[in-house]
Amino acid sequence: MRALAVALATVALALPAASAGGDAKIAYVLGKRATIVYLGSPLRQPIVLTRSGPPRWSGDGRLLSIGGWIVGRARLQATKLAWAPTGETAAYSKQDGTVILWTPKGSRTVVDAKWGATTFAWGPNGKLALGRSVCHVPCGVPLHQEVWIWRNGSLRRVAGPLRGVFMPIVAGFAPDGRVLWWPDEQGSGSIAADGLPLYANRNRITKTLVFPDFIVRCGRHLAVVAGGDRFTTHGKRILFDGRDVSDDTTRSWVSPSCTAKGKLVAAAGRNWEEHPIGAEHRAIWQLLPTRLQLTRPPSGWTDESPHLLADGSVLFVRTRQTAHKQNGEWITTNRGLLERVARGKLTEIAAMKFAAADTSANWLNYYG
Repeated sequence: MRALAVALATVALALPAASAGGDAKIAYVLGKRATIVYLGSPLRQPIVLTRSGPPRWSGDGRLLSIGGWIVGRARLQATKLAWAPTGETAAYSKQDGTVILWTPKGSRTVVDAKWGATTFAWGPNGKLALGRSVCHVPCGVPLHQEVWIWRNGSLRRVAGPLRGVFMPIVAGFAPDGRVLWWPDEQGSGSIAADGLPLYANRNRITKTLVFPDFIVRCGRHLAVVAGGDRFTTHGKRILFDGRDVSDDTTRSWVSPSCTAKGKLVAAAGRNWEEHPIGAEHRAIWQLLPTRLQLTRPPSGWTDESPHLLADGSVLFVRTRQTAHKQNGEWITTNRGLLERVARGKLTEIAAMKFAAADTSANWLNYYG
C-alpha cells in the first residue's frame, strides 16, 4: 500500500524562493494529466501530457519537469532527471548511460556512455554524486565499481573500487559533504529487498531499504529510516543525525520529512510482519521538537508520504485499496486523497482514483 500510494499520487513539492512571496505549490501526475495546485488558493492549473512521468520542480521552484519534459522549455531523452537544490540546473541520464547537465542557456556532458554511470544525485554548490560500474559484454566482474563527485568539470573518487559485484546506488549527500550510497550486490532485487548497508563515502552507517524517501536531508540535518528485512511495517526506526528519535518499538516508522530548523515528522503503524501485503494502517506523527500524533485515518485507510511545508503544515496522501471480482478476474481499485494538516485541521487538496486488473502492468511486482 505504501508503494501504491506513491504510484497513485506522485507529488513534487516546491517552496517559493526566499526572496519571493506566496504560498507553496505542488504538482501531481495521474495518468496523462498533471495538475499544479497553489496552496492557499483555489487555482488549479491542468497540463495535458503526451507521456507520463514523475514531476519535479527546479531548485528555485520556477520550472517543472515531468519525466524528460521541462514544461515550456525542452523535451529531453531522459531516463532520469534531477534538479540541483538551487537555481534552474538539471542533470539527466540517457538510455546509453550518458549524463548531461541542462540549463536554460544550454547543455554539457558530465560523463559519456563509456564512463559507466549507474546513478546520480545532487548535492550543494554544484556537486553531483555519481555511481560507476563499467561492464563490457561479456562482462564477468565489472570494472571501476566506484563512487565519484563531479563539480565544474572535475571528478574526484570518494569510494571504491569495490571487490566482487556491487553496483553503487548513490542517494545524495550527508550534511558533512560525504556521498550517501548503497552497494547493490549483483544487482539482485531479492538481496536489495531485504535492505542494503548505507555508506557515507567509505564508512558504513546503517542498514536500510533502498527507497528514496528513506534518506532525507534538510539543511544540516539528516533523517534515515534504519532497519533491514523487506517489510516496511516491521522494525523500522528513524535516525535523526544518528540518534534514534522514534524510540517506540511498538510501531514501525517510515518516510521522514524534516526542516532545516529541526522539525521532524514521519509515518508510523503497528510493528508487524505484514501478511498479506497491502494491509498498512499508518498515521502521521510529529517526532520533533515534541511527539504528537497528527492524523487518525479511518479503518481501511492509511496515511503515507508526509511532506513538511515551511509554515509547519504537513502534506500527505491518505489512500485505500479495495478489490472485487469481475468476469472471473480480480480488479483492484486505489483511492487517494491528497491532504494537508495544519494545527489539527485537515484540508483536502485533491482526490484521485484508478482501477486495474491484478494481471495488468499497472501493478508493482513482488519487489516493488
